[in-house]
Amino acid sequence: MYPVTLRDEIRTWVLIQGKSQRAAASHFGLSRNTVAKLLLEEPAASVRQYQRQAPCKTPVRDAALPHIEKWLTENEWLSRWAPKQCWTAHRMWVELRKLGIPIGESTVRMYVQERRKPTKPAYIPLDFAPGERAEFDFGEATIRIKGQLVKVPFLAGRLRFSGAMFVECFPTQRQEAFLLGQHHAFEFWGGVPRMAVYDNLKPAVLQVLQGHSRREHDAFLHFQSVYRFEALFANVRAGWEKGSVGNLVGYARRNYLVPLPEGADLEAINAGLRENCLSDQQRIMAGRSEPIASRLAFERTKLGPLPTHVPDLGPLAEVLVHSTGRVRFQTNDYSAPIQYAYQRLTLKADPFRVRLYAGEELVANHPRCYEKRQVIEDWRHYVPLLVKKSFAVPWASALRNADLPSGFEAARLDLVARRSDGNREFARLLELYWQTPLFIPLPQKRTCDMFCAPTSGSASNCIPFDQRSARPS
Repeated sequence: MYPVTLRDEIRTWVLIQGKSQRAAASHFGLSRNTVAKLLLEEPAASVRQYQRQAPCKTPVRDAALPHIEKWLTENEWLSRWAPKQCWTAHRMWVELRKLGIPIGESTVRMYVQERRKPTKPAYIPLDFAPGERAEFDFGEATIRIKGQLVKVPFLAGRLRFSGAMFVECFPTQRQEAFLLGQHHAFEFWGGVPRMAVYDNLKPAVLQVLQGHSRREHDAFLHFQSVYRFEALFANVRAGWEKGSVGNLVGYARRNYLVPLPEGADLEAINAGLRENCLSDQQRIMAGRSEPIASRLAFERTKLGPLPTHVPDLGPLAEVLVHSTGRVRFQTNDYSAPIQYAYQRLTLKADPFRVRLYAGEELVANHPRCYEKRQVIEDWRHYVPLLVKKSFAVPWASALRNADLPSGFEAARLDLVARRSDGNREFARLLELYWQTPLFIPLPQKRTCDMFCAPTSGSASNCIPFDQRSARPS
């Protein structure tokens, strides 16, 4: 290849000095055809590159290209549905050799690498009308419950027009938490948007179909029907389609869950989060001139109404009370009033509580347990039977695991030491402790001292109601 300097000298010789191309060819020792080509080149180019007149013949590569293109096209589908089972360059080369195409592995690798050059995606800015759209997603955070570190999920939601957010912690990501969190968000916002966007959450989606189509849970479809909104699901691994709530998950974790919130239970934690959601409405979001609260006040006029009757958002089942006064729910046993033994009750569960109903009457209310094969008991459910079977009082499981004041066991021992039917009297004392509306008179001064701080007058022989556990429903 001739250097650029030679081309420039020939141009000077012919075009500036006016000498002929034949003279230039004789002077520089080139053929006249070469001189003519150099004069026709673009003079601004600083580097001369070889110009191939005809493409290089690659019969082996050409035979392999249709197969490689087919596998690369298949990879576009596999990258969504089976990303760990895509065609690799090495696997393509092995298959080509089986087909009798003697191509080199490096040739396959270089071609695949050229085709896989990453392209930066482009996005379309979106705008939403008041009450048109909300977005929901789950996140995880660490909190302190009674001094212990616990990792819990939280549901985050945001109205796209106003930017109003809602965040609530739950002990689980099960469907009942998913639905209850949205119910609380709609109540907090004062209405229901026309559309809600989700990731492909298991509480909502049974099967991912083509495009945005999904086969949804019947319970979630019923929830949409009651609250009158449309559900839209983002594409698989397309988080930008609901990027606002995706950002909210991180924003809430960094701003409202730092330092680690601490409380006696999730109810206390959620009360603090609700206050944070209210205070956040005074913020003016980037690119806007009004605070969130002003935009939310206008958006409320465009939101759909809340339903007059809230459906059951958790598991609903008919359960049999066993002879031990317990019912089983998701491997755990919950106590029921012993008078309902061998009867069927209605069990209703939400993320926080398990309730038992006899008809319309609430007869038991327990905190929900998510461990396996546990027993959750209320000692008050067994008091009527303990009065009859007082011999079992010292070993009754419900009493041993009860949250009774520390002096109760000492009082029982004192009664047993003084009377032959001390256990029965103690069971009657428990019955009074449970049923008496205001005060419980005690038969003996010494036993009363176990329960009450010493005071003067007749009021010393009683237990104030506010020191006792509430009577079970």
